[in-house]
Amino acid sequence: MRFDGPSPVEVDRLMALLNSGAEIISGMPSEPDDRGDVVRTAQVVTHPDPRPVSPENGMSVTVQVVVETERGAFPHLPGAEAAQAVEESVAETLRALPQVRQVSCRVVSVWGLPAPQE
Repeated sequence: MRFDGPSPVEVDRLMALLNSGAEIISGMPSEPDDRGDVVRTAQVVTHPDPRPVSPENGMSVTVQVVVETERGAFPHLPGAEAAQAVEESVAETLRALPQVRQVSCRVVSVWGLPAPQE
């Protein structure tokens, strides 16, 4: 799917709405064009042979997480090496959860936060 919108905030809102009703993998948003429009793509994850959850066999759980950082964290993002470092750090943290046997994750997007209000 391709989402076009008047601003990164509006496209992110559309992605959040989609994610509330389906399992998706979203790509990085484009840079704004001359009109300020951005494009973002999403893939709806489907499972051709859905299997019921069975506590005896374990399960696959997909979780989308947004991490807000303090100023100065991961200074080389959105670079590939910094993104890999974030992915490894998050995966290591999740592997520490009880009964988790495998974790894979990827950085989907990196956006600056607005300056704090004083």
